[in-house]
Amino acid sequence: MSSPFTSQINEGENVTVQANESREALASKAFLKLANAIFELWTQKGSSDTRLLDHPWIPDELVTVGESHSGKDRREHLVPRMAICVKAHDMFSTGRSVEEVAEFIRAHVKIVLISKEEQERLDNKAHLDLRQKMPEGWTFETGDVFARLTAAGVSYRLYDLPC
Repeated sequence: MSSPFTSQINEGENVTVQANESREALASKAFLKLANAIFELWTQKGSSDTRLLDHPWIPDELVTVGESHSGKDRREHLVPRMAICVKAHDMFSTGRSVEEVAEFIRAHVKIVLISKEEQERLDNKAHLDLRQKMPEGWTFETGDVFARLTAAGVSYRLYDLPC
């Protein structure tokens, strides 16, 4: 008999998932709840908060996809949360559905664990200055989500993740 486990989706709300329920099902629920929350804030205030694109709304185990060969001291979002929020708001303003925005967010919210030095290369204005932006010319439609790590020369391995 399978036993349930619980994952916190957002503050005060836990989702119980049966052990045979896939990581895919949990991720679908989490990203749909997140897109709904962003939509509600956007319609009420005209903006939302980048912290919604992080734990506890989206558990790390659903979005951490790899780690640097040089260390894993820091969690690095492959695409900055600010860029994802701005694009989600743009999508809503052009009539895209909550489901479409949830899929978009899911495709772009990914974390790789990197070293402190690698994070400094990415973020520091004297180096790459990519803390809240992607490299020049990058687009959501055609860009590689790993482009910031590539620009910083980060060597990493991807995890073999279950569905």
